[in-house]
Amino acid sequence: MIVKSFVLKQRSIAQIAALCDPATIAVVRPGKKIEALFREAIHKTVVEKKQAFDQIVAIREHFCAMATSDQYIKIVDETVDTIATYLREAMYVQTTAYALEDYVLAKCSRLCAEALFDRVGGTLLDGTQLMICHQDAHGNQHFDWTASQEQITNRCKDVNGPVVIAGGFGMLDSGYVVRVGKDGAHMMASLIAAVLQAKSIEFHIEAAGVAGIPAMTYDEAAHYCASSQAPFSSSAIWPAKNAGIPILVKNIEDETFEGTIISTGSAHRTDVISDKGLNLITVYGTGLLGRVGMSGGIFSCLASVGINVRFIAQTSSEYSISFAINEADKDRALEAIRSLFQDNPLLPLDDVVVLNQAVGIVTIFGSKMRNLPGTSASVFSKLGAAGINVIASAQGGEELSISLVVNEADTDKAAALLK
Repeated sequence: MIVKSFVLKQRSIAQIAALCDPATIAVVRPGKKIEALFREAIHKTVVEKKQAFDQIVAIREHFCAMATSDQYIKIVDETVDTIATYLREAMYVQTTAYALEDYVLAKCSRLCAEALFDRVGGTLLDGTQLMICHQDAHGNQHFDWTASQEQITNRCKDVNGPVVIAGGFGMLDSGYVVRVGKDGAHMMASLIAAVLQAKSIEFHIEAAGVAGIPAMTYDEAAHYCASSQAPFSSSAIWPAKNAGIPILVKNIEDETFEGTIISTGSAHRTDVISDKGLNLITVYGTGLLGRVGMSGGIFSCLASVGINVRFIAQTSSEYSISFAINEADKDRALEAIRSLFQDNPLLPLDDVVVLNQAVGIVTIFGSKMRNLPGTSASVFSKLGAAGINVIASAQGGEELSISLVVNEADTDKAAALLK
């Protein structure tokens, strides 16, 4: 058995279908173009309070163009009508586009799976029935690995292949559909492969594997895929690593490229990745000294408003904590942090929140860094000689990466120097 993950588009559906033999479990998610159409329809309805006629017509035409049977056309018509009715009703209630997205885009994912199933037959499964999530008191969703493994085992055993699964979305205990992580389809494929002990996993993407690199260890790939420029999220790697299943990352548009193989093995390389569009927030002051739970309080309040932290650095003096977030999250993060301080009268008045806008993160990573004296010295020496100021830095105890926060204008130069 091989588990394969695909981004489905009109031009690639025949090619994808040809890759789905009876031994294949195919996890399918929609491409960006059709997802954008669904988001336009949501925005038109919820924000502009107008009927999304043009978008609904375009969505119907998009999926009908992939049809090979009247049964599939009927499914498309029924599903699109359901979405249109749902959006019309949303015009008259107080809601947000964000609140509707997961439900509507899950329908999009299901239509993609139906399109592939129409061509290859076998068994069709809805990924929302496999990925189990819970919601905490703050409204944050958490993926339940144990419950999901049980569902995968129960629903995927003794089924006729090929198996086609609508990927990217799970379901809460309440019955609400939610997106599973940044790239839930690839993670779902990896988890299904781990649970069912598949022979291998294949991610078919529209890029030359992972940056055209022929081979990487799991840890090397995980560090690379933490970057926003990565072809998929690092969360997709861990289930495969834990089960010892290799991942082959193929280019769906170039069959001559043999792909990137991600597996156990010897250290392959060191490499450099970079990210821009970030802000660095630093909280410092005597109120942090020796105070148990301050770090937890800061990051819990960020989590409560749905903010992902990209970088963390804390001094051993316990006097300051710095963290990087996406620029779009700046205002919500500052509000959450200041609320935490205002609600705690025990914190001294000299505690300060400082914002560094327009920063980038440069990360040098790789298994060859482990137990190699002088790596940090070389990195900082090169940047210092080039006049690049390092605002903050962090190195993991596993010795696989060093992350440096620099001014956004220096990000590309720093990355080029360290390659």
